[in-house]
Amino acid sequence: MTVLSRSVYVLAIVDAIIIGVITFLNFYGVTYSYGAAMTAVTFFVLITMLILMLKGFYTVRQYMFKDIYLLFEGIFIATFLSGLCIIRGWNSFILSLLLVNLLFTFAGILISRIIYVIYKNFLKPVKNILIVGAGQDGKLIAEEIQSRPELGMRVVGFLDDNMNTIEEEDSTIPILGLTYDSEAVIKDNNVDMVIIAVKSRMDSNILTDLAKGIPLGVKVWRMPTFYAHITHKLFTSKMAVNWLFYDYVRPKYFMYSYIKRFLDIIASLAILIITLPVTVIAIAGIKLSDFGPIFFTQTRIGKFGRPFKMIKFRTMYQDKVDEGFDDDLEEIETDDKRIMPFCKWIRKFHIDDIPQMFNILKGEMSIIGPRPVREEVYEENRENIPFWECRNWVRPGWTGWQQVNSIDCIPEERLGYDLYYVKHRNLFWEIAIFIQYAAKVISGRCK
Repeated sequence: MTVLSRSVYVLAIVDAIIIGVITFLNFYGVTYSYGAAMTAVTFFVLITMLILMLKGFYTVRQYMFKDIYLLFEGIFIATFLSGLCIIRGWNSFILSLLLVNLLFTFAGILISRIIYVIYKNFLKPVKNILIVGAGQDGKLIAEEIQSRPELGMRVVGFLDDNMNTIEEEDSTIPILGLTYDSEAVIKDNNVDMVIIAVKSRMDSNILTDLAKGIPLGVKVWRMPTFYAHITHKLFTSKMAVNWLFYDYVRPKYFMYSYIKRFLDIIASLAILIITLPVTVIAIAGIKLSDFGPIFFTQTRIGKFGRPFKMIKFRTMYQDKVDEGFDDDLEEIETDDKRIMPFCKWIRKFHIDDIPQMFNILKGEMSIIGPRPVREEVYEENRENIPFWECRNWVRPGWTGWQQVNSIDCIPEERLGYDLYYVKHRNLFWEIAIFIQYAAKVISGRCK
């Protein structure tokens, strides 16, 4: 698969070397055993890099000061988990050994990130991008590139054969010519990448002009593919959804669906058992708050538009509960008077969603999938947003790809995330989504 930047792979290799060298020197200096030191290296490298990957440190991103804390948090958790895997009999000496390993690993990776940021911002050449097609799709991808400085890309202009588009040019990015001019435009502007953003199928003349004009060293992307790479959302167009259908009916998803259903049952039972003490406290607190019902049920839309009753712990006063309210779509302030004081922490840590494990056991929901919406929202969006019903080709989820990427987004963006999940779903990725969501919930960062 073509990649946007090889720097993330370089970062991963550098991190592995830093973690491995520090861990080997630390443990070999204590045990004088090559085997024991290499065992420690294996666990520390794999677990640390897995956690940093889940935290997004191996993606093209813009670094901020808060990432220093997130980096330390990730290495701290990885050090603790690695220690649990390889150490028997904890004492003050073992704790000091792990602390030294933690601090040196954090310092080494932090220094490598600082060097990377300096290189990317001041030394790395900016990639020049040429977009073929100055219509709505072309302008959309240009805006996405301009809004992401971390990509290190600059849109130099458009090529377009539609004379109406050229005459109505209103973009700050110039139209540099026709596709016939591609060879000269690419040479004059030192173009590194070409994005094809033409809605209709290109005729043989245009394709020949581009084949002749684009040198072999210049990367070429289809606009929907590039859009998905940088936004992690599916570009919703008629052609993209047609291809999504063919992905959906691929034979590999036959076994996937049975294995996923089995894992859903196992995971939901495990979550019910693990959270039982918290659940008992929540039930008692809700009941004692206003002596009303413990559960709140609401009709939501499931797979292929089938309605079902989704279960949640009731967190609002009984006389304030609104059947039409949808807290998956509407933002709730922490000081909302409708919420019972005891239940604010239940909402903060999403304990009110635990009863949905029963929906999962009944086969109405899955652990991972697009969040279900009310029937009224489903019908309204199906009328106003093309391809909205396609997100219901799979079971709705307890959490999903959109929840770990964007807390607040408009329905069109939500659809893009959900269709991206439908297209790319696989068990290993879904486990990663679950771990990311669980980490956000436990830390109280999931709104």
